[in-house]
Amino acid sequence: MRKNSKGFTVLELMVGIVIFTLGFLGAYLLIESANSVSLQSRDEIIGSNIMREQIELLKNLRDTNWIQFKNWNSIELAKLPIEMDTTLKTNTYYTIENNFSWEKNIRIKKLINFSNEQNSILSEFQKTNTSIRLCIDSLGRYTHDCNTSNTKTNFASFLFLEPLVTQNTNTNVSIPVEKAYKVTVFFVSFAKWYRIQSMSTIITDWKNQ
Repeated sequence: MRKNSKGFTVLELMVGIVIFTLGFLGAYLLIESANSVSLQSRDEIIGSNIMREQIELLKNLRDTNWIQFKNWNSIELAKLPIEMDTTLKTNTYYTIENNFSWEKNIRIKKLINFSNEQNSILSEFQKTNTSIRLCIDSLGRYTHDCNTSNTKTNFASFLFLEPLVTQNTNTNVSIPVEKAYKVTVFFVSFAKWYRIQSMSTIITDWKNQ
């Protein structure tokens, strides 16, 4: 009788451990799922704000050019000192950000040998002096300037300019639109997983159309 009693007690203990483990695992998975959804929502909000800001900066650059009697797609007011181009180029990737400077309040940089393919983004992001990574400065602002005093994040951003074309419905022929670009901005998160978001718009020389 004692052996049976002991065996029954051990069995109860094992069943109790299994039930407790399953309950704990279920609670853990629920918390982990909620945490993942929260991180995803956070990244989407941050990404949307940054992408909208980049579109506004590009429009601001165009409008500033118009005020100063420059070509609408000039980057002379925003380019880095080493940038040779004087105008925006189509089929080209750029980073753009607010420079928070009275002299050149927008900073733009062309990305060389880059594409929005995952391998290309990962390769660029892992570079020591990468241009696409976003960092946070001492005032809590996102910037591509990742010097030693700025805090690195797991986010990256860039934009792509391509020609704007329309379709002739009668002949099914693509027609390029003059003085206009299609702009696609990208936001990438490497926090816990690889996730890329994009937002597209059209920018034109609307003052002289």
